[in-house]
Amino acid sequence: MSIASFIVDRVSRRAQRWSFATAGQRGAGLGRLLYRLDRRHRQVALRNLAIAFPDREPSWHEQVARSSFAQAGRTIMELLWSPRLATLDQPSEIVKFDSLDNLRQALAGGKGAIVATAHVGNWELMGIAAAHFGIPLISIARTLDDPALDARLIDLRTRTGQRIFAKRNALRPTLRALRAGDAVALLSDQNTLRREAVFVPYFGRLAATTPAVAHLHLRTGAPILNAFSIPEEGRYRVILEPPMEIPEGDGDEAVTAITAAITAKLEHYVRAHPEAWLWMHDRWRERP
Repeated sequence: MSIASFIVDRVSRRAQRWSFATAGQRGAGLGRLLYRLDRRHRQVALRNLAIAFPDREPSWHEQVARSSFAQAGRTIMELLWSPRLATLDQPSEIVKFDSLDNLRQALAGGKGAIVATAHVGNWELMGIAAAHFGIPLISIARTLDDPALDARLIDLRTRTGQRIFAKRNALRPTLRALRAGDAVALLSDQNTLRREAVFVPYFGRLAATTPAVAHLHLRTGAPILNAFSIPEEGRYRVILEPPMEIPEGDGDEAVTAITAAITAKLEHYVRAHPEAWLWMHDRWRERP
């Protein structure tokens, strides 16, 4: 067991003795502390906000960045708390899904479903809770460099039935899962290496974006549903939209058009809830 996994294990054990509200409050406090201490990521967040919202005052950028750090800390602590979710009589008091039937109906088509999501609100609880409500997602996640810590986080993520595919070798098992009629969730809002990316507009500036969702749809015909976890007072509301209308085209043109449509949908929700997105990530690092 590594030092990091030991700490996570101990904090998780303690967090599970708290109420959900307490875990969130303490996580938010941790995030606000990191905002003060982590100069590099604070500057990234403020620079991103200046790009996305050039007409807003610097004081507004600082307020949103601080709230975004608080939400990131809250997400971490709530993930450590998450084994408690399965023990609750009313888990919808913690995570409420809007239109989970959209996903059920999409899966009824027999081609599986692709859930395009992002680092908004608590994306971790969204996958854990979906499994608890009877639709176990398969989520694609990057393998951490620390094997012991990676195993600990996978254990937390999979306790209610969610499955995790390692991003590095995910293509073949993901295609098999979709052809078997499963639901696969992918995060598609982070900077992607230029050689692997398509560049699509995000807040008026081209952003290197993974084309994975588009490629999976074009290879399998699986419908794409956009999903976002929106923080509300004391809980999260997961907005699960109906299957998106696929832009016309084929080949590279189709890949770019689908990726642009997914990114435009994300921008819509981030504009409405800017404090909920992970602004500390260097989203526009790669340039075309």
